Amino acid sequence: MLSGWQRAGGRLNVIVALLCALVVIGIWLTTYQRIDAERWQAEAAARDANLNLAIAFEQQVHRTIKSAEQVASFARDQYLRGTLDLGRWLDDRLIREDIFTIISVANENGDIVDSTQAGVQANYADREFFLFQRDSASDTLFVNPPVIGRVSGEVRIPMSLRISRADGTFTGVVVMSVTPEDFTDFYREAYLGGRDMLELVGLDGLARSRRVGEGSGLVSSAETLTRLDRVHEASQGSYVHDGSGLDGVARIVAYRRVDDYPLVVAVGTEYGKELAPVEQRQRYYLIVAAAASVVVFLFGFLLLVMLMRERRAAESLAESEALYRATFDQAATGIAHVSQQGTIIGANHKLHSMLGYTVGTLVGRSLFDLMKLADRRDARQLFDQLTVQEQRGDSAEAERRYLRTDGSIVWVCETLGAVKSPAGDIAYLVIVLQDITARKALEARLAHDAMHDVLTGLPNRSMFEDRLNHALASARRHGHMCGVLYIDLDGFKEVNDSNGHAMGDRLLQQVAKRLETSIRAEDTVARIGGDEFAVVLSTISSPHDCRLVADKLAETLSEPYEVAGRTARISASIGAAVFPRDGKDAESLVLRADEAMYADKREKDGD
Repeated sequence: MLSGWQRAGGRLNVIVALLCALVVIGIWLTTYQRIDAERWQAEAAARDANLNLAIAFEQQVHRTIKSAEQVASFARDQYLRGTLDLGRWLDDRLIREDIFTIISVANENGDIVDSTQAGVQANYADREFFLFQRDSASDTLFVNPPVIGRVSGEVRIPMSLRISRADGTFTGVVVMSVTPEDFTDFYREAYLGGRDMLELVGLDGLARSRRVGEGSGLVSSAETLTRLDRVHEASQGSYVHDGSGLDGVARIVAYRRVDDYPLVVAVGTEYGKELAPVEQRQRYYLIVAAAASVVVFLFGFLLLVMLMRERRAAESLAESEALYRATFDQAATGIAHVSQQGTIIGANHKLHSMLGYTVGTLVGRSLFDLMKLADRRDARQLFDQLTVQEQRGDSAEAERRYLRTDGSIVWVCETLGAVKSPAGDIAYLVIVLQDITARKALEARLAHDAMHDVLTGLPNRSMFEDRLNHALASARRHGHMCGVLYIDLDGFKEVNDSNGHAMGDRLLQQVAKRLETSIRAEDTVARIGGDEFAVVLSTISSPHDCRLVADKLAETLSEPYEVAGRTARISASIGAAVFPRDGKDAESLVLRADEAMYADKREKDGD
């Protein structure tokens, strides 16, 4: 018969084996949950990043089409007045955008009656855009799918505007054409990978422009990356495309509807590339889980052996205690045991090093005194929730700022867990602190870059519009005036073309510095694009003040520049607009300032 000790030992063996199996199951469940969570987080991060790129791409497309619409509208007005001369426009460089070099006017029969291309004879009567404008009363720019241009002989995207008589009857069209690549030049600034994709698609399902990697601006395909059913449900969003119908490459796609036009932009990044870091970590997690499983089973086997040998029990306990101390002190994250009142009972070496203290000097200090003052209240509330209100010992997580001994700030991801006594009360709290200072710095830099021009460091168009709207809100609230200056550099292109883009970039940086030092701290100077800048004058006493600032800036910008050992001379055309005299909102003020700038430029050219 088995003795009582043997029966008890047999039951203990079964219990130990079951516990080991449960721990191993828990390890693998936790591992796969972690893998799934990181996969979801990586996909969500890619969706967010692509959506930001889609927004930027949509803004570029919208600006391009708006610029084309303004040029076409001006050409239409000149044609109706009988003063249109497109050849002179091109010779005199009245068309400021380099991509709008092919502009033609066709009469009601489709025959070209004027064009920037001398001697062109063609008929557009059978073209889709001509039929659309003839049969529609629309007064907006129509963006046609790509065709072989009858003027250029190349693949072009025609953009047309209807010309109507005073009674509203059709009398012709103004047609401009750009290459598909002109819409996807954004690709060069987006830093996309080899199989990432940009796409411009109409709501008719036809692609206007598409670029894959370093490929051309249009890739022929009956299928599209953009799911129009989603576009009809929401003006922007994201999803995963399996690549069917295109090139078989799965992509994480973000799309955005182009304001005011039946067009959609889409950005797709390669799914495998975005998930590659997760796949690498997955292999690591699986190796760790396998190693942990082996350790658990070995631990169970050793425990069974130790149970059979009472003499080994004390030694096993000592070994476990040593393993715990090694894990605690050598952990890669800061760990502290804290009382319910916030007093540090114990802290590992990593926490001392993270905060700049010598080993052992943190014990007895208040954890709250180590935090930045603004974070202490939230930390105390979290302690209360975990120790007083809940009394369940649940874990909690938060991001906080701690102070090093030298006064610098350390951002940490702080995880709190409660350890209970045998009686069920909370004995102390375990706090794990992971240093996330680098991540926070990266987030701050990305937030700065999103609102500033990379070359000059000035606010970009988005921040300019935000500052202008704030200035307008303040002006309306307090009843004062504010102003907008629109600046275009004269002679910059010649410097850039003759000396190279590197010198042009340095010249733009010097222009930015002069503008920054020439305005008040409460005003804003921004780079709008190319050699165009704008200034928000938050408060002015009279319209004359706006003109005085413009004259001061013009004089400052016309002074010689020393760039890379060479002297460069440029000047500036500046237009001004004053709220509320010239406009009640940001759009109208910018438009008036832009018009005034062109008037200033024409006056100088006339001189």
